[in-house]
Amino acid sequence: MQLSRDQAVVLRRLDYSETSQVLVFFTREHGKVRAIAKGIRRGTKTRFAAGIDLLEIGRIVFSSRGERREALATLTEWKQANSLPGLRQSLMRIQAAQYAAEVTAALTEDWDPHAELFDVLVDFLLRLCETAGVHELVVRYQLALLEAIGSLPRFDACVLCGRESDLTFFSSFEGGLICRHCEPGQVEKRELTPASASILRAWTAGEDASPGVDEASMTGLFSALNYHLAHLMGREPMLASKVVPTLVQRTLGPG
Repeated sequence: MQLSRDQAVVLRRLDYSETSQVLVFFTREHGKVRAIAKGIRRGTKTRFAAGIDLLEIGRIVFSSRGERREALATLTEWKQANSLPGLRQSLMRIQAAQYAAEVTAALTEDWDPHAELFDVLVDFLLRLCETAGVHELVVRYQLALLEAIGSLPRFDACVLCGRESDLTFFSSFEGGLICRHCEPGQVEKRELTPASASILRAWTAGEDASPGVDEASMTGLFSALNYHLAHLMGREPMLASKVVPTLVQRTLGPG
């Protein structure tokens, strides 16, 4: 058995028995790790059995069989570093954090490290504890996740003709923005406001578009990027409608 230590965020958990849990961790050096925590829910006379909660940040020690990575690892130690109490102070915050955990768990591979994405996720959760600007943070995390997994669409020009103006639609199937001149020939698409398209272009180019950001643009961007994430996942993220309650539940329908 190989013993490993790492930083981790708890993405998912499932009660496995009366005393154990199966947990999905996103770790900095090992990527996504599925582990069984045996006896974690068993109380004693001196310790209350609370288990491990979702969206906690901490350090783990786990054992795994190097030749059988598809098998569950075994959690041998968990040391909580930050329980992120600020998330629990707002329903919108906790739902946004759970959405990020859901799409991260769905779109990253087991044992595939993404150290930069781990750092971005931790920073996202810490910032989320202290802000009311939930949607902007979620959109920025959506973009970071897409970049990390190699599925970031093209936002600098029309993916069909290369035109850099009149970018008013987004197509997940085509992989980026589409100008109004190419749009009539495309069935699978989502309309974007000029402001939303401009923000996407600026952020992915490393420019600051914050002065031009408004709530309507942010919810529009969330909807478009969620639609792309749903395309990649093959299903609608369950928490999407909690982040934006008016979100149209549509994965690959026509525009």
